[in-house]
Amino acid sequence: MMRSEERIFTRDEANEMLPQLRSLLTELRRKWLRMQELNPEIEKLRERASMDAYSPHGVEYVELVSGLTALMEEIRDMGVLVKDIQKGLCDFPYLMNERIVYLCWHMDEDSIEYWHDIQGGYSGRERLH
Repeated sequence: MMRSEERIFTRDEANEMLPQLRSLLTELRRKWLRMQELNPEIEKLRERASMDAYSPHGVEYVELVSGLTALMEEIRDMGVLVKDIQKGLCDFPYLMNERIVYLCWHMDEDSIEYWHDIQGGYSGRERLH
């Protein structure tokens, strides 16, 4: 179910946002992948936290989390829903035949060409007419 404050996009409005969104998602993915690289070490430290464990990557990890959070908030404030960071998969609320659906786009696509029901997800994508 959509929250009442969510933005409803036209296809043109969503397409106009893609250059900015692509830039934000590129940075988001970079931070996400680096966090995944550091995760095994950070998990080991959590296990030894009571022994005052230290990691030279601890500060970097915290900065990555902070940066990731800020980017996600910026994208959310645009009205866009990030569905998969690694794929750069996003949804845009859209009014189709008097019901809300999602325009569906990922970074490998040049423009928004697909939509799906809110419950359907990526596997239920259909081409826009």
